[in-house]
Amino acid sequence: MASSNSFNTTVLFKQEKSFGYRIPALLHVPDTGILLAFAEKRLGSRDEDADALMLRRGTYKMSLKNFEWENVTPIESAQLKNHRSMNPCPVYDKDTGTVFLFFIAVFGNTPEQHQIRTGKNVTRLCFVTSKDKGQNWSNATDLTDCTIGQYINKWATFAVGPGHGIQLRSGRLIIPAHAYEKQSGGQVMSRVFTFFSDNHGESWNFGDFVSREECGECQMVSMDQGNGPGILYCNARSIKRGEKQYRVQAFSIDDGCTFTEGHLAKKLVEPPNGCHGSIIHFPASKLSQVKVYPAIKEYHCQQQKDTSKLTENFEIILFSHTTNFKSRRDLGIYLSTCPGSFHIWTEPWIIYPGPSAYSELAFVEFPGEEIPLVTCLFECGSKSECEQISFSVFQVDEVIKNILKKATD
Repeated sequence: MASSNSFNTTVLFKQEKSFGYRIPALLHVPDTGILLAFAEKRLGSRDEDADALMLRRGTYKMSLKNFEWENVTPIESAQLKNHRSMNPCPVYDKDTGTVFLFFIAVFGNTPEQHQIRTGKNVTRLCFVTSKDKGQNWSNATDLTDCTIGQYINKWATFAVGPGHGIQLRSGRLIIPAHAYEKQSGGQVMSRVFTFFSDNHGESWNFGDFVSREECGECQMVSMDQGNGPGILYCNARSIKRGEKQYRVQAFSIDDGCTFTEGHLAKKLVEPPNGCHGSIIHFPASKLSQVKVYPAIKEYHCQQQKDTSKLTENFEIILFSHTTNFKSRRDLGIYLSTCPGSFHIWTEPWIIYPGPSAYSELAFVEFPGEEIPLVTCLFECGSKSECEQISFSVFQVDEVIKNILKKATD
């Protein structure tokens, strides 16, 4: 198991002479020490060189305080004939024990930009499932006609994720997505929305677009608000161009059917042309037995101006993304405890100082491990951000401590 000296880091997917890997996705199978790490295998440097979806299964070893990984294997059923498979987006249904792996299947080597220019979509919405924690996979299901149907003619193209989906307390499965919606005059606008299922994947619907700010690749978290409606928080890649750009945020109180207008989060920077980021959350009660809990509670009290909203069991949100305005580099993790705010984020704790790009977080909690883990799967390299996909594992108190240290420096 190849490792570096930094943060217990392991290279999971490495560029070879004839192929490489991009677009990481990560899924923890709840109540187990098993992680599923996904990536696209690519036969060249372009998006249209995507070939197949690949998987490595990791099992936690307490003696190592890390995961042991099986070999890279292709998910052979995750494809349609004459299409390339892209954007792995897994979600786990706790009620049925099913892993859904969503992806898009794009005809031939048709570039996304060609679909946008011509307004002719050649992308399909698909998934495969596993009932045994990623060891075996079903045949691919093509949802395009039954889920999108007549609406597909209004989109130049679309995509899911990439990265993980989520399951809400109600049981609803959420797959984050975006589409390039056709406008008058031949223009298109990139809009974020959700695919969702309320019957364990038997059928799927989609919600309304996030308005105002154009945005694309996204992830979401759902935060419990006690007896009131939960808040679904969306964090998305900005489509704007310019010297300084920022991430886009929006909220839903109806489980992803509709969202507030999108707004810029002016602590969360975007590099030129943007980059994918990842977001996870967990209740602060998960930290109640560790030394960092008083510090994070004090930080939350300082940030929460409305004292009527102060509770013992506030939410902790972590967001991973590149942190440099000028290029894709210096991957960091940000923290917020105020989900209703557009601006209360810490400065980032840098976990990879150098070329880096897409990242994927997972919160890992299972019996036998007293302190939960935060794991990160991310693209990085010494000269280029796409040389390899690496995996780092941290105890959650280590992450919080380092972020709060940055906040008080």
